[in-house]
Amino acid sequence: MVSFLLSYRADDDNVVARLLDDALTARFGSGSVVRDDPIAVELSASAALIVVIEPRLLSGLAGTLAHLPISTRRAIETAFQRQVPVIPVLVDDAELPPETALPETLRPLAQQHYRRIGTRTVHEDIRHLIDDLVTNVGAETDAAGPAIPVILSVEPVRWFMPPPKHGPTATIVYSTRQDVLEVVDRPMAWWHPGLVARYSTRYEVDTSNHRLVYDTRLPARGGAYAFEASIAVGFRVTDPAQIVRRGITDAAALVRKFLRDACRPISAQYTIDEMTHAEMAIDRQLTADTSALGGITLHLSSIRLSLDDRTGRYVRERELKRQRDDLQERASYRPGRIRPALLADEAPFPVFADDLDVPVFGGSWTGTRDGVGRLTTSFPDVTRAPERVLMARAPTQVPAGRDLSVEVRVVTEGRPVHPDAFIAPLANLLVSADGTPVTVTVHAPAGLHAEGPLQQTVLVLPDADPDPIRFGFGARTPGLHRVDVTAWAGGTFLNEVSVEVSVSDGGPFRDGPPRVALLGAPQARPGEVTLEVRFDGSRYTFQLRSDAALFAPVVESITNTPNAAVENAIKELQQLAGGGSRYNATMTREVIRSAGIQLWSEMVPADVRDQFWQVGADMSAFTIATDHDVVPWELLYPLSAQRDAGFLVEQVPVVRRTYGQRRNAKVGLGNPRFVVPPKAPTGAHEEIAAIRAILGAADSEPITRAEELLALINSGALGATHFACHNTFSSDGSFIDMDGGRFKPALLAEASIRKVLAKTGPLVFINACRSAGVAPTYTKMLGWAQQFMSSGAGAFVGTLWAVRSDSSARFATAFYQSLADGATLGAAALAARVEQQDDPLDPTWLAYTVYGDPFATAAV
Repeated sequence: MVSFLLSYRADDDNVVARLLDDALTARFGSGSVVRDDPIAVELSASAALIVVIEPRLLSGLAGTLAHLPISTRRAIETAFQRQVPVIPVLVDDAELPPETALPETLRPLAQQHYRRIGTRTVHEDIRHLIDDLVTNVGAETDAAGPAIPVILSVEPVRWFMPPPKHGPTATIVYSTRQDVLEVVDRPMAWWHPGLVARYSTRYEVDTSNHRLVYDTRLPARGGAYAFEASIAVGFRVTDPAQIVRRGITDAAALVRKFLRDACRPISAQYTIDEMTHAEMAIDRQLTADTSALGGITLHLSSIRLSLDDRTGRYVRERELKRQRDDLQERASYRPGRIRPALLADEAPFPVFADDLDVPVFGGSWTGTRDGVGRLTTSFPDVTRAPERVLMARAPTQVPAGRDLSVEVRVVTEGRPVHPDAFIAPLANLLVSADGTPVTVTVHAPAGLHAEGPLQQTVLVLPDADPDPIRFGFGARTPGLHRVDVTAWAGGTFLNEVSVEVSVSDGGPFRDGPPRVALLGAPQARPGEVTLEVRFDGSRYTFQLRSDAALFAPVVESITNTPNAAVENAIKELQQLAGGGSRYNATMTREVIRSAGIQLWSEMVPADVRDQFWQVGADMSAFTIATDHDVVPWELLYPLSAQRDAGFLVEQVPVVRRTYGQRRNAKVGLGNPRFVVPPKAPTGAHEEIAAIRAILGAADSEPITRAEELLALINSGALGATHFACHNTFSSDGSFIDMDGGRFKPALLAEASIRKVLAKTGPLVFINACRSAGVAPTYTKMLGWAQQFMSSGAGAFVGTLWAVRSDSSARFATAFYQSLADGATLGAAALAARVEQQDDPLDPTWLAYTVYGDPFATAAV
């Protein structure tokens, strides 16, 4: 029987302890709870020591546990000696004292994972605690999941018996009259002279591939909390005779039991702080145990551990407390002094802050560095702060061979800046009471040689601006060079500015005006990951951004551009979409999958692939930020020796953003208009009728003339716009044949400069073949997406290759329905892709690309 030692006396008036006692007894049985003394004997048999600490037990300026009963203190000391888990339960606003305020024998208490129970939520809090204790002591039973039968039929052998029913995915096993099992390549005909004489029973065993996702809860070391686990595995029967011998009818139940028994002892070795290590250990074990089931071979697709909302709040609360304790210590040492520990350990004479190369903080700071130097933060007490702007300044002219610097500042709007400044805001930047880290990155062409780091992080405090930061370059190559400056909070894009530097032989040195951008997003959104991809004609620069880690840019030089390979891949995908290939369903999937794997392995650098696996488990959305390349990144199929979770667009919402694109929290669906040229695809009018019904739009004549559409765009009155048409794409770019002439992306040049759509932020959906294609112009790659987003559209949806008319209509209606029902832009795209996968011969669901904020929602 499972038992717990609950440290309170039966005559105590601790209401929470009494309720916890009743709940433990009800769940684990009478006699499962031991109270107070005797200590030594009962502790050895207990699953954990639960210590209930009320605010009144804490006293003294140092926060010691002076009022804790002697018996409880002795129980805690003994538990630590005997390595019995100790679970502090804090009532209301009680806190664990710092380690330095505790006696030597009780100091480990400050490091224990605690539970918090509020008197107003006491029953709910206790229920969650009991659930986690059940998981950790192994008293939990999983709910039965869907069965996967592997013995498909059992029939006695007889004359005139029918042939097997289940085709080539089943293997035939005969049982002889001596009870020996024989596996045969194909069944014997009923008229075979030896059939009835030799065999008594025929079995059909399923030997096809199966996939199972097992969601469960796993124990964590310490006993106070548990992991949420989602384990995806593939399996198939490799020894049909053994399946028959063991009488296995439901393979899913066997696999679930195996996974539970294999994972529980591993996860129990790790605390919730070591979740990544636990995940890796389980990954290694399951990868090694591929044949541990006997008769069934497993291969691991993915293992993901996570924390439920309550545990996540606890982790944030504990981290905030640790940071506040650190801030209190820092606050007692003002500029001009340094910590006594540093003076005693490292300095033989008085050290002053002015003499140091690093700052001594006297104010709030929430940033810390982990063991590998990555910046980690939390965002407590977030309040609305003054608007901030991102300002960049560089010389406009520099002689070749001269060094220059780009100065970047994050300043409060309204404070003095250079009179020639151009402002782009960091609107609605939410700054926590202890500060919000903002990472600034600069991107420069090869003609400007970087003389230092290209990425720096500043702490933005509520009532103060951070010091300016400088990025140094050497002017090596004459010409006009553009430097892009971007600001990020974790994986969340804030804004960008650009400065231009002219380098000439023997030319003058002239300072330039600052350029300023308003920071336009809140703090990092949990799980948002952005992959920046920049291409300058000879090299790619990749940078993966997330709130979990700060990675440096990765530069890859190339000898051949990917254009030809991209065109070949798109040509094959168009052939599949058009039904012109001779592949069956299985081979179609493999052809598409192989293209995605090749793109992942050849175009994504190894360092970036490793970074992806580090942050992938907690990813909530993935944004591809790119402008000047033609690569169909939505086709990515991340794969490693141990991980295979499908195409990236199957796993999380995936969107794109273009550089210079506004960040829109809302996507306009109001005042919808429809573009249907005279030579529209079959079913175009039925498509727009279905979308009208979803959006509740009144009937109106569709737009057919190019001049009418252009005038509507340039007026700034364009609402949500859906194109049901043909798009012609070539190396020269795209155009749509309309009455009055061809409508081309270049016609949006005025709208792009004037940002005419910024006020309404409409959705623009061009449901036509290769409507997301790009072609080179004078200085950049241009397409419908770039022009509409630059004009201020809230989102753009297009296709990367030719699509079927019926499939594209279904994708569009599913997308609009999800968005209108309240889904985010990214989630709506993901739902439409899932909806479209019913035809294994049709890759239309992969063809779509979506530009915008993945967390944006509809504004009707």
